[in-house]
Amino acid sequence: MDDQRERAMADVIRGMAAQIAEGAPQGWKRGWVHAYRGPSSSGHRGAGYEMSDGSMGDLPAALGGLNRLYKLSGASPADLTVDLAVDSSGRFEAVTSRAITRDHSGLFLYVLRPDVLPREPGADQDPPSNPAPAGDPDEAVRLFREYVRRRAEIIGEEFLPEPLDPAERAALLDAFPGDLPPDLVALYGEADGDDETGLFHNHLWFPLESTTTYVHHRPERRWTGDPLWSMTGDAEPFGTIRRQLSSPRWIPFATSTGGDYLAVDMDPGPAGRPGQVIRVGIHYDGEPVYVADSVTTMLRRLVEALDGGDYEDREGYLDVYARLPSYLDDDRTYWRGAPPIPKKTRRIQSLVVDKVRDLDLESVRGAPHLRMVALFGEGPVDLEPLRDVPLEALRLELDAADLSPLAGHPTLRAVTLGTRDPVDLGVLRTFPRLEGLELAEGAARDLAVIGELDGLLSLTLSPEQWRRLGEPPPLAAAGLNGDPTPGQVSEWAALFEAGEELGGCAYFTGLLDGSA
Repeated sequence: MDDQRERAMADVIRGMAAQIAEGAPQGWKRGWVHAYRGPSSSGHRGAGYEMSDGSMGDLPAALGGLNRLYKLSGASPADLTVDLAVDSSGRFEAVTSRAITRDHSGLFLYVLRPDVLPREPGADQDPPSNPAPAGDPDEAVRLFREYVRRRAEIIGEEFLPEPLDPAERAALLDAFPGDLPPDLVALYGEADGDDETGLFHNHLWFPLESTTTYVHHRPERRWTGDPLWSMTGDAEPFGTIRRQLSSPRWIPFATSTGGDYLAVDMDPGPAGRPGQVIRVGIHYDGEPVYVADSVTTMLRRLVEALDGGDYEDREGYLDVYARLPSYLDDDRTYWRGAPPIPKKTRRIQSLVVDKVRDLDLESVRGAPHLRMVALFGEGPVDLEPLRDVPLEALRLELDAADLSPLAGHPTLRAVTLGTRDPVDLGVLRTFPRLEGLELAEGAARDLAVIGELDGLLSLTLSPEQWRRLGEPPPLAAAGLNGDPTPGQVSEWAALFEAGEELGGCAYFTGLLDGSA
């Protein structure tokens, strides 16, 4: 940042601080303004007063200065983090950064290596045991014609776009960098999509050109999306869909028009088949849903639903009730409550236990799909049964915790500790897959262990813990939590020399005129 721009920003910040002080209510202790980019890359802002009695009050006036800061920095509200605090003494301090983000919980995140992300679980899954598509092109065409005929009997003939010329279809398929399953390709010989009919579970079927040339949905993994704690769960049936956020080989071919899609999956999990139909989109990120083993099977179910009278004619718009799978059944895959834990844990993927006094984890021993465990309460809890589950993420908000029973756990990737009593971190050296560690809300004896964790990508500590740690390991993302002041944020940011290349962090401080 050049000197002239920095002086101009300092003047704006001083003006905002003066507004905060001038408009403060009686008994105020501190005023603050937070502006930051959220996980969805949208801008957020908030302001308030902290009163001497611990209560909070609104502060609307000083937010106008943010727009001047955005203009001076050349950044948008989604690109600039601003944190300003003013004491009743008149002292103020602020930090601004294009590299550091802040979320609603108060976590500051410094993404130091944006291109270095945790390895997705799906990358380590086996290929499908049966690599042949389950669909049948001839059967798919027969079912499609029968489906269209039966719909015409119920609501009258519907307009479907004529198929493209065979040479044009072949050219689009040749230019497409991926593959489509043969049964879906065959349907494009019958019609070039369905215009606005919604043949497939009320999803609009894309024309071939749209399916093969347009990227309809491919969410990008970022550190701001908390990739270690938003690791994809397993679809049901288990192992059918590869465990990843998205894939260029998940090819949407129809849309709900609300941000969700039917897609053919050409890179399935070990229990899946190429060409299987899945649901993806904004409501399924991280949890794609298995629909059918092929477009052929999906069509068969639609025809069977019509034959069985499972439909409703809504003034010429036909709803076909073919039991399209919607979302994962959270009642079975996610469990939260107080002990005892259910005895049947075969389908549980996420387990959250409140008030863990006298908790016995023995019932989850060997649970084949348990990936995340969070425990809250007094503790300690005997964690030994978790040795025998494919655990990837562990959160312990306990008075005390002992990690030693988990020594050498082969799949544990993310650990969050919020303990009152100091935890021995030595066992962390034995976790071969550990990539993320959060200690800001907890206590630890030996922070020096952190420097020995070769595979660590993400680390979140409190200001005091970062100070005790000293030189940080070579991280991809660093977190600061624990209600830090702007000065503490600036001190923390200075630990990371590589961050300067990403935009760094500017610190401003001063005393308002007339203050003692």
